[in-house]
Amino acid sequence: MKIDWTFTLDQPWTLDRVLNFVTMANQYTSQIYLGAQGEKLNAKGLLGIVSWSMSLREQSTIALQLEGIDAQEAFEGVSTYLQNQDEVLHTTYSRSS
Repeated sequence: MKIDWTFTLDQPWTLDRVLNFVTMANQYTSQIYLGAQGEKLNAKGLLGIVSWSMSLREQSTIALQLEGIDAQEAFEGVSTYLQNQDEVLHTTYSRSS
């Protein structure tokens, strides 16, 4: 299963927020990628996500892509975390098998 989701940040990510996100992403076997402005990074790689997140600004549009056997479960966990962190989200969700 493959899931693509787009959301808008209402504030820049802090280091704690990035660490929590990467920790959460590593709980799943599915491939999880984050991207913005043509970049696509493995969400399970701490160093890459930390350096990438420093370039994010308020109102940055982020693409999240999940693919694998537990993609739905991973999406539910990750998107719930992101929604609880961001009060205003513009969401586009598409799903394919």
